[in-house]
Amino acid sequence: MRGRILIVEDEEVLRESLVDFFRQEDYTARGVDTLSGARKELYQHDFYLMILDLKLPDGSGIDLLSEISDLQSLLVIVTTAFPEVQTAVRALKLGAFDYINKPFDLDELQLIVERAMDTRQLRGEVNSFRQREKQRNKRSWTRLEGESNVLKKIRQEILLVAKADTTTTLIFGESGVGKELVVEAIHYQSARREGPLLKINCAALPAALLENELFGHEKGAYTDANGRQKGLFEIADHGTLFLDEIAEMEPGLQAKLLRVLEDKTVTRLGGRQPIQVDVRIVAATNRDLRERIDAGLFREDLFYRLNVFPIMVPPLREHPEDIPLLADLFLKEFLLHSPDKNCVFSATAVECLRNHPWPGNVRELKNVIERTTLLHSGGTIIPENLALVGCCSEVKSTIEETKTLSEVEKMHILAVYQNTGNNKTRTADILGINRLTLRRKLKEYGISSGSCKTL
Repeated sequence: MRGRILIVEDEEVLRESLVDFFRQEDYTARGVDTLSGARKELYQHDFYLMILDLKLPDGSGIDLLSEISDLQSLLVIVTTAFPEVQTAVRALKLGAFDYINKPFDLDELQLIVERAMDTRQLRGEVNSFRQREKQRNKRSWTRLEGESNVLKKIRQEILLVAKADTTTTLIFGESGVGKELVVEAIHYQSARREGPLLKINCAALPAALLENELFGHEKGAYTDANGRQKGLFEIADHGTLFLDEIAEMEPGLQAKLLRVLEDKTVTRLGGRQPIQVDVRIVAATNRDLRERIDAGLFREDLFYRLNVFPIMVPPLREHPEDIPLLADLFLKEFLLHSPDKNCVFSATAVECLRNHPWPGNVRELKNVIERTTLLHSGGTIIPENLALVGCCSEVKSTIEETKTLSEVEKMHILAVYQNTGNNKTRTADILGINRLTLRRKLKEYGISSGSCKTL
């Protein structure tokens, strides 16, 4: 079925004809002859579209239009035998999609209905896109949360530079530290959040192809240029363009980037007319740009133009206190895809994660948690489940072997209790004990109802 249509029309012959017509067009169509009937149908069912007569036995269709708040999802086409311009204008101001005067041709009405359905689908796609963008915003900011001073400093810097939405930003950090998350957070915290966020890896493309992607081309600019194509600078207008691995950009292309930063204009390949663009440039690198400058591989003037607001993202090994929070965030994220699983980290597993050197940084941590979630059948995750070379044995010797059995049991129970958000039922299920036993244990540990200090 193509959608559900409600037809509000008091002329029985016309109403039944419209119902039959749209059912033949593969819609689910229902008809009523009063405002009260329409209200009842709208309360009981979700409709894509309503065809509403403005003159009905128990009132005006204008009254019903005034009551409908969600006209983004329910589109309304009004019909009237009284083609006064003021009535139609008022209906449109109240949110009606369109109007048609009686008598009307079915083909004409069908065209309006088709256009309305296309509009509804487009609005749905836009809303879905916005919801995805909100989730990306939430994800970016959440993964930058933490108790370490370095992450607190980065969050402060993000908020500062986000307010100055034309300021160029250069992000430094090893591979996998989360530079892209910083870019996303800057974009979504800024006034440019409704604009596009585009990303390109400067190391992934040959110089000629990278130039074409960034600047676009005119028809005939080169052999295979069969038509005009906009570049990323144009497409990202009123938004943000992220240039990852900027240190790998060829010197000739660096000069063209410098011109964009200075003039706020781009010229397509094969073109002569400069095009004004309004885009914030954020670049990132895992290289020492000073060394690249000394080696003649990176322009010093471009460095200073990009380095207006530098942000240094530290490697994960320099803020291990944030690892438990990040690991828990990743675990919850991956468990969304396996609702039948119920996993938590043991205290020793958390310590194992903290002690690991993480040469691949946050990206490596995320991959480890994803692999663990896939392979683990459920319950408590112990160090052996993580398969981190050179870490688990050390953790067990430094923690488990220096504690009594009752102390290890206490640590484990409290870790599970904390990771479940102090949920006794879920904790008991994971531990494989009943709630009475858990209550007794918590009482012995001096834990009052609903509270558990961070371990």
